[in-house]
Amino acid sequence: MKNFKTFFLASFFIMMSISLFSQNTVTGIVSDSKNNETLPGASVILKGTTIGTVTDFDGKFKFNVSASGSQTLIISYVGYVVKEVPVNISGTTDVGTVTLESDAIGLEEVNVISSVAIDRKTPVAVSTISSEQIENEVGNQEFPEILKATPSIYATKQGGGYGDARINVRGFNQRNVAVLINGIPVNDMENGWVYWSNWAGLSDVTRTMQIQRGLGASKLAINSVGGTINIITKTTDAQEGGSLKVGFGNDGYFKEALTLSTGKLKGGWAFTFSGSRTQGEGYVDKTWIDAWSYFGSITKTFGTSHMLVLTAIGAPQRHGQRSYQEKASTYEEKGYKFNSDWGTLNGETYNLRKNFYHKPQIALNHYWTFSEKTSLSTSLYTSFGRGGGTGDYGKLIDDKETADKSDDKSYYIYSFRTADGQIDYQKVYDYNSGKSDIVASKTFINTADDNGLYKSAYAMRASMNEHNWYGMLSTFKHSLTDNLELIAGIDLRSYEGRHYRQIEDLLGGDYYTDYSDVNRQGGYNVGVGDKVNYDNDGHVRWYGAFTQLEYSVGNLTVFGAANLSNVSFMRVDRFNYTPTEGQESDWQTFNGYGVKAGANYNLTKIHNVYINGGYFSKTPKFDDIFVNYKNDLATEINNEEVISIEFGYGLRTSFLSANINLYNTIWKNKAFQVRYENTNGDRLFANLVGQNAEHRGVEIDLISEPIKNLKIIGMVAINDWKWKNNVSAKVYDENNTFVKDIFVYADGLYVGDAAQITGSIGLKYKLPYGFSVDARWMYYDKNYAKFDPDDRTDDTDTEQAYQIPGNGELDMGLSYFIKFKKFKVLFRANVNNVTDEIYLKDVTDGSDHTYNTANGYYGFGRTWNVSMKVSF
Repeated sequence: MKNFKTFFLASFFIMMSISLFSQNTVTGIVSDSKNNETLPGASVILKGTTIGTVTDFDGKFKFNVSASGSQTLIISYVGYVVKEVPVNISGTTDVGTVTLESDAIGLEEVNVISSVAIDRKTPVAVSTISSEQIENEVGNQEFPEILKATPSIYATKQGGGYGDARINVRGFNQRNVAVLINGIPVNDMENGWVYWSNWAGLSDVTRTMQIQRGLGASKLAINSVGGTINIITKTTDAQEGGSLKVGFGNDGYFKEALTLSTGKLKGGWAFTFSGSRTQGEGYVDKTWIDAWSYFGSITKTFGTSHMLVLTAIGAPQRHGQRSYQEKASTYEEKGYKFNSDWGTLNGETYNLRKNFYHKPQIALNHYWTFSEKTSLSTSLYTSFGRGGGTGDYGKLIDDKETADKSDDKSYYIYSFRTADGQIDYQKVYDYNSGKSDIVASKTFINTADDNGLYKSAYAMRASMNEHNWYGMLSTFKHSLTDNLELIAGIDLRSYEGRHYRQIEDLLGGDYYTDYSDVNRQGGYNVGVGDKVNYDNDGHVRWYGAFTQLEYSVGNLTVFGAANLSNVSFMRVDRFNYTPTEGQESDWQTFNGYGVKAGANYNLTKIHNVYINGGYFSKTPKFDDIFVNYKNDLATEINNEEVISIEFGYGLRTSFLSANINLYNTIWKNKAFQVRYENTNGDRLFANLVGQNAEHRGVEIDLISEPIKNLKIIGMVAINDWKWKNNVSAKVYDENNTFVKDIFVYADGLYVGDAAQITGSIGLKYKLPYGFSVDARWMYYDKNYAKFDPDDRTDDTDTEQAYQIPGNGELDMGLSYFIKFKKFKVLFRANVNNVTDEIYLKDVTDGSDHTYNTANGYYGFGRTWNVSMKVSF
């Protein structure tokens, strides 16, 4: 503490001395050359010295110098081309507004397609994450975790496998949060989910990311009930250069990345490439990582009116998973990294759950500038997903030969455990190969058939999910007058998803006998690579159109937007139907629409207020339409409805930027599918519709720079998310025959699966000699365990789901930046959860809604990573 005081006093007197003896002052403003937005945090340095400053929240700068006469200012900002500005210094010298050009070609055009929100203009609740922040903070965290310090966000690693993270926004899960990459939707076309492992290299190439909470600024008819995650990647770099990055961390984590750019070449060409490799053992037991990623961009300009940009991004990967949530007592006994989804076979680690996938996305963008007032931006894109996930297949049954099948005893692969709780694959292998019997409620004996071959009772299968996705997104922009702008466009998509299971490993046996395909009579023998269990396709056709009018005059901006969507679904099932019966369902078509409007008014240069509201009629998902794992249609299929309104206030001063948002979202006619077996082993299902929920809350976020080089960042969100009614549903059997009515009692229950109260406080301090330190503390509370309302069929069961105790964690980081000739070197070190807090992060509610019956995953303890990046 004494040394710190000495350092502080010395720094203070040095700064005072400089102020007293300086005779000249330099002032100015730094802004974006395209949209005239000011750039807070831009560096302004007197060339040949270390004298300078950074711009404040209004993009303004002011500093004192003893030099006079002809000098040069060097102005730089992350994502922009460095600019040298000549200046003649004498007394107080104002250099006016200095505009910086983006260092990416075609970025402005991408922003049009992507509906990027503009501060103090677009009336939505938005948080923007820069590439610098992503690069510094992501380390070996999951990509969605970058957003955890923004209001009403809850991001977790789930089971802990690489890329298995999830994110909730305002209490809505990923199926109701739209994720866009350069304006292109990436939510699964059948179930709405986002699989982050498919985008493992995204953090390396993201230029900026916006989380637009609520209905957001996107004009598309997308599932942005909770919000929109708008990811803008690099385009093609305008300057020649590149970078090499190497990082490592806990549990064998190792990553290397390379970026190369040609800059603008003669003839209007430019090329950029990025690639990375990630490996590691994984924090959770046996969640190993083996992943690659790549990004490529080629740009060609044709005069001043046309530009073509071809981009490709992908991340082929394989990783071990943990899919089974244990009781808390199990983790207390076996350790918080315990994973029951693996074992040992022939002396080698053998994972029950592995994920392998490659989903490249390729887009060809054409930007056509007709005039200063009119432009057309069009993106043709495609995505080909190939891969799946492994699991067990098969079981042994001790059939008691009674009418009540609940008396039967089934044994699955995971029924056999070693003393340390892992799967006993050796026992299974030896049984399948006829080497030993399995002794359970009875003795199971595997004997060779007439050909001397052994039948596998158990096998490993892979659930394959392949898709072919084609789309076109086109946006027309025209200034009708100086104050009125029209935007209109189309959103076309065609999707085919192929789903089947295949045998991956016979685990010692010679064949497996399956009974799933009705086209093959009785049991039939299959081997590795053969299909089992199911084989079906999902087809989706999407036709969308959108339009928006925006009026800006003085301090007022008003907009109104509308969208229409026509979505058709068809299912093909090759296992449950013969060609004679017809394996294709009829096309099922639904129409959706949305309207929203908003206004922002800048009261002064410091204060602004905004309001937005909207109504969204959301078409059902593929999985809501076809039930019972067949081409059977749900009995009641209706659009879900979303009504939302939001108010906001913004404050911008030279040392403080703050926002306050109040929102209310009503979600009506939510659909659930209930599937279960009765005591006789009959498979039953119900289509539950009409469930309503209300999500409301207040969000505050701020950034403050009370003194030079110190930045304080904080947020708090206090939310109230509840289910609002009780509903009934009809239960049917596999033949679509009515069985009974059920009633669901959910009115007044808090929505689970995300913390309703979140808060954070962080700081970043820039030290001398290129060092900087940062720290952030996160807090989560009012976090109820995950549950489905359709589980509450007992009118006496009115208890809230298990509430996870409030918890927090501290993250810290250290950076060191140095320039050496033409090289820039950045060293970075991160420690996440510094105090090694151990707490439940993902929890599924239990039978009595207490800690004792809840299942879940604990959050990660202390983790660390260090990296070095050399830019040239």
